[in-house]
Amino acid sequence: MNSKLAVFDFDNTIIDVNSDTFVDRVILKQKNESSKKYYEYPVEIEQLTKSHNWTHRMNAVFSYMNLKYSIQQEQIVNCMHEIFIEDSMKQLIKKLHAHGFELVIISDANSIFIHEILRKNNLDTLFSKIYTNKAEFCATTGCLKVQPFNECFNSNKELFNCSTKVCSTNICKGEVLKRHLDQANGLTNVTTVVYIGDGKNDYCPGLCLRESDFYFVRENYSLSKLLDRRKSLGENIKAKIIKWSTAKDILPMIG
Repeated sequence: MNSKLAVFDFDNTIIDVNSDTFVDRVILKQKNESSKKYYEYPVEIEQLTKSHNWTHRMNAVFSYMNLKYSIQQEQIVNCMHEIFIEDSMKQLIKKLHAHGFELVIISDANSIFIHEILRKNNLDTLFSKIYTNKAEFCATTGCLKVQPFNECFNSNKELFNCSTKVCSTNICKGEVLKRHLDQANGLTNVTTVVYIGDGKNDYCPGLCLRESDFYFVRENYSLSKLLDRRKSLGENIKAKIIKWSTAKDILPMIG
Protein backbone atom coordinates (compact mmCIF):
# COMPACT_ATOMS: atom_id res chain seq x y z
CA MET A 1 0.00 0.00 0.00
CA ASN A 2 1.18 3.54 -0.78
CA SER A 3 1.86 5.95 2.10
CA LYS A 4 -0.86 8.27 0.74
CA LEU A 5 -4.46 7.22 0.18
CA ALA A 6 -7.30 8.90 -1.73
CA VAL A 7 -10.78 7.45 -1.22
CA PHE A 8 -13.65 8.35 -3.53
CA ASP A 9 -17.37 7.83 -3.41
CA PHE A 10 -18.72 7.19 -6.93
CA ASP A 11 -22.26 8.43 -7.63
CA ASN A 12 -22.51 12.23 -7.48
CA THR A 13 -18.78 12.36 -6.75
CA ILE A 14 -16.68 10.84 -9.54
CA ILE A 15 -19.74 11.09 -11.78
CA ASP A 16 -22.32 13.86 -11.56
CA VAL A 17 -25.35 11.55 -11.60
CA ASN A 18 -26.69 8.57 -9.67
CA SER A 19 -25.96 5.56 -11.88
CA ASP A 20 -28.78 3.58 -10.23
CA THR A 21 -31.38 6.09 -11.39
CA PHE A 22 -29.62 6.98 -14.65
CA VAL A 23 -30.33 3.41 -15.81
CA ASP A 24 -34.04 4.35 -15.92
CA ARG A 25 -33.24 5.87 -19.31
CA VAL A 26 -33.17 2.40 -20.85
CA ILE A 27 -36.89 1.97 -20.13
CA LEU A 28 -37.72 5.59 -20.98
CA LYS A 29 -36.11 5.22 -24.41
CA GLN A 30 -38.18 2.12 -25.12
CA LYS A 31 -41.33 4.00 -24.13
CA ASN A 32 -40.33 7.07 -26.18
CA GLU A 33 -40.35 9.12 -22.99
CA SER A 34 -36.74 10.30 -23.08
CA SER A 35 -37.76 13.76 -21.88
CA LYS A 36 -38.46 12.26 -18.45
CA LYS A 37 -35.64 11.85 -15.93
CA TYR A 38 -37.01 8.97 -13.86
CA TYR A 39 -39.23 5.96 -14.44
CA GLU A 40 -42.10 5.39 -12.03
CA TYR A 41 -41.75 1.86 -10.68
CA PRO A 42 -44.54 -0.03 -8.89
CA VAL A 43 -44.95 1.03 -5.27
CA GLU A 44 -43.96 -2.41 -3.98
CA ILE A 45 -40.52 -1.95 -5.56
CA GLU A 46 -40.02 1.52 -4.09
CA GLN A 47 -41.02 0.29 -0.63
CA LEU A 48 -38.07 -2.12 -0.59
CA THR A 49 -35.67 0.71 0.26
CA LYS A 50 -37.37 1.20 3.64
CA SER A 51 -38.20 -2.43 4.38
CA HIS A 52 -34.77 -3.75 3.34
CA ASN A 53 -32.22 -1.44 1.67
CA TRP A 54 -31.42 0.28 -1.63
CA THR A 55 -29.66 -2.79 -3.07
CA HIS A 56 -32.79 -4.91 -2.60
CA ARG A 57 -34.73 -2.23 -4.43
CA MET A 58 -32.21 -2.23 -7.30
CA ASN A 59 -32.40 -6.01 -7.69
CA ALA A 60 -36.17 -5.67 -7.99
CA VAL A 61 -35.69 -2.88 -10.56
CA PHE A 62 -33.37 -4.99 -12.71
CA SER A 63 -35.74 -7.96 -12.53
CA TYR A 64 -38.66 -5.71 -13.51
CA MET A 65 -36.70 -4.24 -16.42
CA ASN A 66 -35.81 -7.70 -17.67
CA LEU A 67 -39.25 -9.29 -17.29
CA LYS A 68 -41.44 -6.39 -18.44
CA TYR A 69 -39.20 -4.79 -21.07
CA SER A 70 -36.75 -7.61 -21.95
CA ILE A 71 -33.82 -5.35 -21.07
CA GLN A 72 -30.53 -7.20 -21.02
CA GLN A 73 -26.78 -6.65 -20.79
CA GLU A 74 -26.14 -4.67 -23.97
CA GLN A 75 -28.76 -2.00 -23.27
CA ILE A 76 -27.63 -1.52 -19.67
CA VAL A 77 -23.92 -1.36 -20.51
CA ASN A 78 -24.56 1.07 -23.37
CA CYS A 79 -26.54 3.26 -20.97
CA MET A 80 -23.61 3.37 -18.53
CA HIS A 81 -21.32 4.34 -21.40
CA GLU A 82 -23.39 7.50 -21.84
CA ILE A 83 -22.16 8.77 -18.46
CA PHE A 84 -19.29 11.19 -18.95
CA ILE A 85 -16.80 11.99 -16.20
CA GLU A 86 -16.00 15.71 -16.15
CA ASP A 87 -12.52 16.68 -17.35
CA SER A 88 -11.63 18.28 -14.01
CA MET A 89 -12.48 15.05 -12.17
CA LYS A 90 -10.36 13.06 -14.62
CA GLN A 91 -7.52 15.49 -14.02
CA LEU A 92 -7.90 15.15 -10.25
CA ILE A 93 -7.82 11.36 -10.36
CA LYS A 94 -4.76 11.36 -12.62
CA LYS A 95 -3.00 14.01 -10.53
CA LEU A 96 -3.52 12.10 -7.29
CA HIS A 97 -2.23 8.94 -8.96
CA ALA A 98 0.81 10.79 -10.34
CA HIS A 99 1.57 12.15 -6.86
CA GLY A 100 1.78 8.65 -5.42
CA PHE A 101 -1.67 8.27 -3.90
CA GLU A 102 -3.29 4.86 -3.81
CA LEU A 103 -6.78 5.33 -5.29
CA VAL A 104 -9.77 3.48 -3.83
CA ILE A 105 -13.53 3.65 -4.42
CA ILE A 106 -16.10 2.84 -1.72
CA SER A 107 -19.60 2.92 -3.16
CA ASP A 108 -23.11 1.56 -2.73
CA ALA A 109 -23.50 1.34 -6.53
CA ASN A 110 -22.40 -1.93 -8.16
CA SER A 111 -19.26 -3.36 -9.73
CA ILE A 112 -20.52 -3.48 -13.32
CA PHE A 113 -21.75 0.10 -13.39
CA ILE A 114 -18.53 1.42 -11.87
CA HIS A 115 -16.22 -0.70 -14.04
CA GLU A 116 -18.02 0.14 -17.29
CA ILE A 117 -18.09 3.89 -16.58
CA LEU A 118 -14.42 3.98 -15.56
CA ARG A 119 -13.42 1.87 -18.56
CA LYS A 120 -15.33 4.09 -21.00
CA ASN A 121 -13.57 7.11 -19.50
CA ASN A 122 -10.12 5.42 -19.53
CA LEU A 123 -9.68 5.50 -15.76
CA ASP A 124 -10.18 1.84 -14.85
CA THR A 125 -6.48 1.00 -14.42
CA LEU A 126 -5.81 3.75 -11.87
CA PHE A 127 -7.80 2.35 -8.93
CA SER A 128 -6.20 -0.35 -6.80
CA LYS A 129 -9.43 -1.40 -5.10
CA ILE A 130 -13.17 -0.91 -5.59
CA TYR A 131 -15.40 -1.80 -2.64
CA THR A 132 -18.99 -2.09 -3.84
CA ASN A 133 -21.89 -4.48 -4.37
CA LYS A 134 -20.84 -7.29 -6.70
CA ALA A 135 -22.91 -7.50 -9.89
CA GLU A 136 -23.16 -9.90 -12.82
CA PHE A 137 -25.50 -10.61 -15.69
CA CYS A 138 -27.41 -13.89 -15.63
CA ALA A 139 -26.13 -16.07 -18.48
CA THR A 140 -29.60 -17.36 -19.37
CA THR A 141 -31.88 -14.33 -18.93
CA GLY A 142 -29.45 -11.42 -19.27
CA CYS A 143 -30.87 -9.92 -16.07
CA LEU A 144 -28.45 -7.94 -13.90
CA LYS A 145 -28.11 -9.39 -10.39
CA VAL A 146 -26.49 -7.52 -7.51
CA GLN A 147 -25.03 -9.22 -4.43
CA PRO A 148 -25.17 -6.99 -1.33
CA PHE A 149 -21.67 -5.98 -0.25
CA ASN A 150 -22.05 -7.36 3.28
CA GLU A 151 -22.36 -10.89 1.85
CA CYS A 152 -18.84 -10.58 0.42
CA PHE A 153 -17.25 -8.43 3.13
CA ASN A 154 -18.47 -10.24 6.26
CA SER A 155 -17.56 -13.91 6.58
CA ASN A 156 -21.00 -14.72 8.04
CA LYS A 157 -22.81 -12.38 5.58
CA GLU A 158 -24.05 -10.41 8.59
CA LEU A 159 -25.69 -7.05 7.88
CA PHE A 160 -23.86 -3.92 9.00
CA ASN A 161 -25.22 -2.19 12.10
CA CYS A 162 -23.43 1.15 11.98
CA SER A 163 -23.64 3.18 15.19
CA THR A 164 -24.03 6.44 13.21
CA LYS A 165 -27.32 5.17 11.71
CA VAL A 166 -26.52 6.87 8.39
CA CYS A 167 -25.00 3.84 6.65
CA SER A 168 -26.99 1.25 4.74
CA THR A 169 -27.28 -2.22 6.25
CA ASN A 170 -25.39 -3.70 3.30
CA ILE A 171 -22.36 -1.36 3.43
CA CYS A 172 -20.77 0.72 6.18
CA LYS A 173 -18.11 2.83 4.52
CA GLY A 174 -16.38 3.49 7.83
CA GLU A 175 -15.89 -0.23 8.46
CA VAL A 176 -14.65 -0.70 4.90
CA LEU A 177 -12.10 2.10 5.27
CA LYS A 178 -10.91 0.67 8.60
CA ARG A 179 -10.47 -2.78 7.04
CA HIS A 180 -8.53 -1.30 4.13
CA LEU A 181 -6.25 0.62 6.49
CA ASP A 182 -5.75 -2.45 8.67
CA GLN A 183 -4.18 -4.16 5.68
CA ALA A 184 -1.47 -1.49 5.90
CA ASN A 185 -1.14 -2.02 9.68
CA GLY A 186 -3.34 0.97 10.39
CA LEU A 187 -3.01 4.71 9.88
CA THR A 188 0.58 4.78 11.16
CA ASN A 189 1.83 3.64 7.75
CA VAL A 190 -0.37 6.11 5.84
CA THR A 191 0.81 9.71 6.05
CA THR A 192 -2.19 11.32 4.33
CA VAL A 193 -5.77 10.26 3.66
CA VAL A 194 -7.96 12.25 1.29
CA TYR A 195 -11.67 11.38 1.35
CA ILE A 196 -14.03 12.78 -1.31
CA GLY A 197 -17.79 12.23 -1.09
CA ASP A 198 -21.27 13.71 -1.18
CA GLY A 199 -23.77 11.45 0.60
CA LYS A 200 -24.87 10.81 4.16
CA ASN A 201 -23.16 7.42 4.07
CA ASP A 202 -19.86 9.27 3.53
CA TYR A 203 -20.12 10.64 7.09
CA CYS A 204 -19.03 7.44 8.81
CA PRO A 205 -15.60 7.17 7.09
CA GLY A 206 -14.99 10.81 8.00
CA LEU A 207 -14.87 9.68 11.63
CA CYS A 208 -11.82 7.53 10.79
CA LEU A 209 -9.74 10.50 9.63
CA ARG A 210 -7.06 12.39 11.59
CA GLU A 211 -6.22 16.08 11.87
CA SER A 212 -3.61 15.65 9.13
CA ASP A 213 -6.17 14.25 6.67
CA PHE A 214 -8.56 15.98 4.27
CA TYR A 215 -12.34 15.48 4.13
CA PHE A 216 -13.86 16.90 0.95
CA VAL A 217 -17.63 17.32 1.27
CA ARG A 218 -19.63 18.19 -1.85
CA GLU A 219 -21.53 21.45 -1.48
CA ASN A 220 -25.36 21.32 -1.57
CA TYR A 221 -25.53 17.51 -1.41
CA SER A 222 -26.90 15.43 1.45
CA LEU A 223 -23.67 15.13 3.49
CA SER A 224 -23.06 18.88 3.36
CA LYS A 225 -26.67 19.56 4.35
CA LEU A 226 -26.43 17.04 7.21
CA LEU A 227 -23.29 18.69 8.60
CA ASP A 228 -24.83 22.16 8.25
CA ARG A 229 -28.02 21.07 10.00
CA ARG A 230 -26.36 19.16 12.82
CA LYS A 231 -23.23 21.08 13.77
CA SER A 232 -22.28 18.53 16.43
CA LEU A 233 -21.66 15.91 13.75
CA GLY A 234 -19.02 18.09 12.12
CA GLU A 235 -17.35 18.56 15.49
CA ASN A 236 -16.74 14.79 15.57
CA ILE A 237 -14.60 15.02 12.42
CA LYS A 238 -10.92 15.60 13.21
CA ALA A 239 -9.84 16.10 9.59
CA LYS A 240 -10.00 19.37 7.71
CA ILE A 241 -13.54 19.68 6.28
CA ILE A 242 -13.41 21.34 2.87
CA LYS A 243 -16.51 22.02 0.77
CA TRP A 244 -16.26 21.47 -2.99
CA SER A 245 -18.57 21.95 -5.97
CA THR A 246 -16.45 20.58 -8.81
CA ALA A 247 -13.07 18.86 -8.91
CA LYS A 248 -11.62 22.22 -9.97
CA ASP A 249 -11.96 23.26 -6.32
CA ILE A 250 -9.79 20.35 -5.17
CA LEU A 251 -7.10 20.31 -7.88
CA PRO A 252 -5.04 23.27 -6.54
CA MET A 253 -4.81 21.60 -3.12
CA ILE A 254 -3.02 18.53 -4.48
CA GLY A 255 0.67 19.24 -4.72
